[in-house]
Amino acid sequence: MGRSSSAAVGDVLLDEGLLHRLERLSLVTRRVGRTVGARPGARRVPAADFIDHRPYSPGDDRRHIDWHAVARHDEVHVKIGRVTHAADVHVAIDNSASMGVPEAKRRSALELAAALGWMSLAHGDRVTIRPFPGPEAGWGPASGGNRGGDLLGWLGALQPESTLPTRLEPVLREVAGRAPIGGLLLVISDLWLVDDLDVALAWVPPPRWDVLVLHVLSPEELEPSIDGIVEIVDAETNERVPLLVDEHVRAEYRNTLNRRIDRMRALAGARGAGYALLPSEWPLERAVIPYLQRKSLLVD
Repeated sequence: MGRSSSAAVGDVLLDEGLLHRLERLSLVTRRVGRTVGARPGARRVPAADFIDHRPYSPGDDRRHIDWHAVARHDEVHVKIGRVTHAADVHVAIDNSASMGVPEAKRRSALELAAALGWMSLAHGDRVTIRPFPGPEAGWGPASGGNRGGDLLGWLGALQPESTLPTRLEPVLREVAGRAPIGGLLLVISDLWLVDDLDVALAWVPPPRWDVLVLHVLSPEELEPSIDGIVEIVDAETNERVPLLVDEHVRAEYRNTLNRRIDRMRALAGARGAGYALLPSEWPLERAVIPYLQRKSLLVD
């Protein structure tokens, strides 16, 4: 794959070594498309990548006759291999204002989208990135390792949407309409104002779709440490509310957050989707990737 010594996503750098190591990984999916790629399919045909034999049939490619087997058994057999396919990988990334609070959370989400898109392109998959909400048309579909730099540049130039309500359902409805045979869908979001997750996931049901919801939250959101009188600002509406924060308020917040996390996980599971909670401070290579590997979502 052609690339420069480093590729920038905002102020997050995916360096040359990391990009090279990402190319050894691939996303796990049961769904493959009709185009040729690097993923083994179930259909067996005469091929050089031997996995088995079968008797020769008229019309088989003579180049795949196993002449050693002919000499041993006095019968004509052809070598059988698997047709390789590409997956259709769709990434729906939350681009709302809440993803930028704090800014490190948005960088983490962009870095994750960049890494997953990069490794998919390296394996010949067809990749589409669709931000929500907003009128942004998205990136792709595109395939081929030479498109990795374009993907990183597009993500780096993506500007947050601060005026539209955060709705996931219109985006997944559009994704499903453009990919009637299904594919692999990754949803990257903090899920704070995504209150239509159940309705949205109904558009991408199994078995046509493999869906993974990646729930990105910052340390401050997972375990707030603020204390005293503070002014709470709604990132989506800019509404300001003064609040006295003490241990009781923090405990109530933690309970509310845990209930929401449990609800998002349950909604995803009920629709046949996977779910993973990813703290935004986790380093991509040392924490996020090993975690996704342990959950059997990435393989070498």
